[in-house]
Amino acid sequence: MKQTITTYQYNFITQQVNDLTSAYLSVNDLQVRLAIRAKVLEQVTPLLPSDEPNTQLFLTGLETDRLSRKSAAQLLELLVPMVEPFPLLSAKQLSKLFRKVKKLKQPEWYGLKRYELTYLGWNDGGNQKKYLVAPYEDRLIGIQGELAPETVKGVCAICQTIGNVALFLSTTKSSGLGTYTKKGNYICRDSNQCNRQLTDPQALADFLTIVQPQRKNRK
Repeated sequence: MKQTITTYQYNFITQQVNDLTSAYLSVNDLQVRLAIRAKVLEQVTPLLPSDEPNTQLFLTGLETDRLSRKSAAQLLELLVPMVEPFPLLSAKQLSKLFRKVKKLKQPEWYGLKRYELTYLGWNDGGNQKKYLVAPYEDRLIGIQGELAPETVKGVCAICQTIGNVALFLSTTKSSGLGTYTKKGNYICRDSNQCNRQLTDPQALADFLTIVQPQRKNRK
C-alpha cells in the first residue's frame, strides 16, 4: 500500500471524523447530520488516494447515519498504512543534528505513533531543555532551546491551538562581545499532543525560521 497521506493531512482527517462523530451523537435533526457529513466528505475525499481499496472502505463507513467513537477509530485505522510516518532516527543520526550537545537525552521512541508526527519533540526536564527535529527546506534540522518551567494557557505557535504552552527560547546568533540573541515563542509543552493538533505545516515552518541558528555568511 502506497504511503501518500502526510501526517498533518491524517491529523486533519482525524479531526474531521471526530467532529462528525460528535455531531452524530449530539444532533437529532437528520437533515443537519446529512449536511455535516456531506461537508466532511467534501473536505477529506480529495486527500485520499482514489485507487486504494481502504479509501472506499473508509468513505463508505462514514456514510452511516450514526457513527460511534469506536467505529470512527476503526475507520481511521484503515488509513494508517497510507500515511508517510516520521522517520525512525538512530541515536547516531540524532546526535549529528545536535552536534553541540554533549549528552543528548534521546526521545522515547517506544509508544510513539510516528504516523501522527509532523515533527519530533521531546523534553529534558532536568535541564529545562526541549529538542525539536523537523523538516525544513527539504531536510531535517535539529533545534534545541530552553523551555520555561511555567505552563500557561495560550495559543501554540506551532499547532495554532489553545492549550498548555510554555515559552521556548533558542540562541539564534551571536551579536558580538560575547552576547547572544535568543528568539522563540510559546509552544505546547507536550509535543505529541501538539502534533495531533497540527493540520497545517506552515505555522511550523514559520516557527522554525524564527528559532533556528543563523548560518554565517560564506564568502
